[in-house]
Amino acid sequence: MKGALSLRFSRSADTYDRWAVPQRECARRLVDLAKPEGLILDVGCGTGFVSSYVRGKVVGVDLSGGMARRYRERFGTAVVGDAEFLPFKDSSFDWVLSNFALHWTDLSKSVPEMIRVARKGVGVALPVDGSLEELGFPFPKAEDVIQLFPRVEEVKIEEVRIPFSGFDLVRFFHYTGSSLNPSRRVLTPRGKIESLVGGIGEPKFRVLFLYARLL
Repeated sequence: MKGALSLRFSRSADTYDRWAVPQRECARRLVDLAKPEGLILDVGCGTGFVSSYVRGKVVGVDLSGGMARRYRERFGTAVVGDAEFLPFKDSSFDWVLSNFALHWTDLSKSVPEMIRVARKGVGVALPVDGSLEELGFPFPKAEDVIQLFPRVEEVKIEEVRIPFSGFDLVRFFHYTGSSLNPSRRVLTPRGKIESLVGGIGEPKFRVLFLYARLL
């Protein structure tokens, strides 16, 4: 699964910025909510949406070598690594943020890792149950995510529209690397994908925004 995911996102590294419209908007909302300062780790950094909005020094980590390369071109420092086993010492960063990445991970591992390497706080934005229900993607339940964090300061759940429809929606999933469905053991045929997408009236993510202070 992780190998396939890494490859899928690496292949979309050069098209991600153009198509990942809701992901970019959620990064902006996350930073506005958490207001992080100091040395910041961007987990599942992708091409750097979160890092483009924060003030201070940023470091990216991503499972995908292609995404880490793009991030490195813009922000200087990126590590290829697994969110479930972050390659950093305890309390290495003031803040640790993650946008649209943790739903691809085992949250019982990735969230404690984020908390472990943070000194002051953590913040996340991720799609949860109620997102794109027609596609059957196993998005986590919001309440299950929230309970993993200590000292939660603020929580918001907002609907974020995906501004594509028809075959452009298929392109959106393909060009952002997010067409993989971990609940399916085999790839869904293109015709089946088009049929599923055609049944979506108004595509949108139901997004959990959360930040927690550690000090």
